[in-house]
Amino acid sequence: MNKIAFDSKSWIHLLTLGVFLLLIVACMPANRPETEVMAATAFPTHSPIDPTYAAQIAAMRDPGIPDLPFADNPDPGLCGIPVQWGENNQAWITGIYAGELVQDPVLLYESHLRLQITGRASHGASVQVILYQQNPVMDYYFVKLVGGDEPIEGWLPAPFLTFDSVNDST
Repeated sequence: MNKIAFDSKSWIHLLTLGVFLLLIVACMPANRPETEVMAATAFPTHSPIDPTYAAQIAAMRDPGIPDLPFADNPDPGLCGIPVQWGENNQAWITGIYAGELVQDPVLLYESHLRLQITGRASHGASVQVILYQQNPVMDYYFVKLVGGDEPIEGWLPAPFLTFDSVNDST
């Protein structure tokens, strides 16, 4: 009968390999059902095409918040994580969309959900871009108004921001 003999160095290698494999298996993502993952979020778990889902978000909004003239993000659970903007942070607020002035003053919000208005800025106001959030449908920028007596900042839908001076483009 053949016996497999291991010296102490071989046992250490075998033990190290076993621990390594155990760590790999332990670090693999768990296969949790989608409903379990969705239940852990603070947002309703309805499908974004479900009209009750949009109604729930709309019901949480302050009454003075108008509809946007462009498509917004239907599912807040799918939106990106905000990232710090780079060095070129000078931008301007524009209330122009599709060639028309559709909002002046332009509204700033507490988040991409647009539940509350945090400030207002006139068309052409200079801002500093602080954060950027890439989303499935509509990107948002967190901006701070340049100048003024008190700081005004908030989230702004991408169509209401331009990196070209409004005075040059109008």
